[in-house]
Amino acid sequence: MSWKSFFIITILVYILLSLPGIFSVGYVIDWIPDATVFQKARGYVVEGLGANFLLKILIAVIAGLFTSVYRSSLVKPKT
Repeated sequence: MSWKSFFIITILVYILLSLPGIFSVGYVIDWIPDATVFQKARGYVVEGLGANFLLKILIAVIAGLFTSVYRSSLVKPKT
């Protein structure tokens, strides 16, 4: 198992699972008229990454573990 591929896959899967939350509409900052674009973007990203954290991290770790073990089983040892 490669730790590098495990961490990369875990991070990518977590971000992929967070994308629907990041691009959602209806976050509380939408109705604040004085919020800047940066404040709105920051609110969306923080809310999208933080919502359902435990479920997303569990799925991401399982996917990273499975993928890294699968990839390491495909690599043939050098003799």
